[in-house]
Amino acid sequence: MKKILYIILLVFLLFSLSCETDNSPTGGGNEQAGKIPLDISLEPLLEMDVTITQALVSLSKDEVTINQNLLISATSASGTITDLAPGIWNLQVDLFSNDYILAHGETQVEVLPGQTSQVNLTLVLNDISGSIEITVDWEINEPLPQRFLFLGNSYTYYNDGLAYMFRSVAQSYPEDLNIEVESITGGGLTLQNHFQNATTQEAILNGNWDIVVLQEQSQMPILDTENFLTYASKLDSLIDLSGAQTCFFMTWAREYDQSQIEGLSSAYLQAGELLDALVVPVGQVFNYVYEDNDEINLYMGDGSHPSIQGTYLASLCFYQEIFNSEAENVTYLPAEITIAEGQYLRTSVSNWYQGIRK
Repeated sequence: MKKILYIILLVFLLFSLSCETDNSPTGGGNEQAGKIPLDISLEPLLEMDVTITQALVSLSKDEVTINQNLLISATSASGTITDLAPGIWNLQVDLFSNDYILAHGETQVEVLPGQTSQVNLTLVLNDISGSIEITVDWEINEPLPQRFLFLGNSYTYYNDGLAYMFRSVAQSYPEDLNIEVESITGGGLTLQNHFQNATTQEAILNGNWDIVVLQEQSQMPILDTENFLTYASKLDSLIDLSGAQTCFFMTWAREYDQSQIEGLSSAYLQAGELLDALVVPVGQVFNYVYEDNDEINLYMGDGSHPSIQGTYLASLCFYQEIFNSEAENVTYLPAEITIAEGQYLRTSVSNWYQGIRK
């Protein structure tokens, strides 16, 4: 990459000549010869962190050429050129940085007998070449997903439906986010049941969804992982055909056996990796909150289905995962949940993503 810079350096040329002259181009070394003291300020270049290693001055007149290096100090290049005859001299200045001519300037100087002159010389910096390594972080603002289809069973439809609570959560911040949701659910339904249902297949293919959420029967990923992966893959193929993205709703362990979360999370994460799909880790966050706070009950009395707090927690997980936005920003709170509980659940989801997931 090249960058051309221009800088004006004032070169003060003080000419002192005797009153008498001779007719030779140079003064012949006698008292009639003139001299030019030069003082070139290098401060503008020092401000650019440029080091000058040589300052060469050339004077020419008729067939005579005089070259002389100036003495370089911290802030200037100076010296005196002697033995000059009166007349018009061509003055050239080259500033070097090692072997490279960094700056160049030319002008004409009239040497007059018995007079002192001041001359301004413009030096132009030549192209400064070098390589620059540029790292570009492409941040492409794709439109946020707005249309969601939830396929599941009672874990999805409890508490008036996870899909509808997720919509309320998502639309509360930012407030102008327009979310549309539908759900197809039934007690105990598996992904195999959904795939074998013609109505469900038609809903996937013709719904113009952005994201289709798949929730397997609560124990299937542990009891028959192969069946779970088989029908997850079949549904994912339909979702791909529709142009939507597959998203898995990782469910939680039964309250009496929290160790189940290991098998559940392993199966859902395997499906996500296999099918390049989103996985909302609701079950893992459930386990985190369950072990952190025994005053908030995420389960109904059966130790399986979600309480209103459990469904709210799940909707917050969907919000943070899908929109990559902090759950703490959410302003929606169901009427059945206290302000303190809501604050705790929102903070817990954000903390889990910021800490434990990393």
